[in-house]
Amino acid sequence: MRTTLVVSLGALVLIATDAAGQAGFLERVVGGVENAGGFWTYAGFLPRSSVLTGGGPGSAKQSGMQGPGFIITIGAGTAGIDSGAPRRRYKAASQENAPAWAFHFVLAYSQLTGFHAQNPSLDLRGSVREFPRLAWFAQWHPERRLSPYAGLHMGLLQLQSAALYDSAGAYYPIQGSTWEIGVAAGVVTNVSAGTEWLGIFVEPAYTLRNFPSVDWGAQKTIPQRFPRSLRFTGWEIAVGLAFRAPQKKER
Repeated sequence: MRTTLVVSLGALVLIATDAAGQAGFLERVVGGVENAGGFWTYAGFLPRSSVLTGGGPGSAKQSGMQGPGFIITIGAGTAGIDSGAPRRRYKAASQENAPAWAFHFVLAYSQLTGFHAQNPSLDLRGSVREFPRLAWFAQWHPERRLSPYAGLHMGLLQLQSAALYDSAGAYYPIQGSTWEIGVAAGVVTNVSAGTEWLGIFVEPAYTLRNFPSVDWGAQKTIPQRFPRSLRFTGWEIAVGLAFRAPQKKER
């Protein structure tokens, strides 16, 4: 009985220690959040797609996909000193010098819709969901009014509520998931709104997105004219707004 009690108490101590460690990790992550905001993306196919279109069914238009997204930015360090920057706006008072470079990890969610099949006998509908999308960015002169940045991103891409209807009205649900990877470069304008500061950004990017095969569910026989793969590789432009998170004051 005594042995069981000792083992139980030891297990509780280990659980409490592990929980405290996880809480400390979460506190560091949450405390590192610098910005949060939303954006809208407009995208097109590049190289040209022979299967998909950004216009209506049967169109050959190569742009037109669009949709909303959300971002959380976590600070990943700074480098150098920007002697020409204005007085620091949001960092602790003990940090007197503005950095020349700032590095960020970004967690993003987005969804694109507006694609259809070029084949006029096929009505393809749905969206592609990017989550999680992880990015790393280097930002030059982050404290100035205009601040350019560039970086890399990758993430998981899934078909969402996608389906194909043929000319006879038959319904074929489609599922699929794949990885994406890309590059981006943009510029953020830091502006004031009362006592708060926010950033307005424009970010062109190029992303590789390819579903080498798709899942047609319980369908045993798929007509030959139906696509076997879907490629969403192409360019995109995101325009958004990011708000600075409250910073923990130094004691």
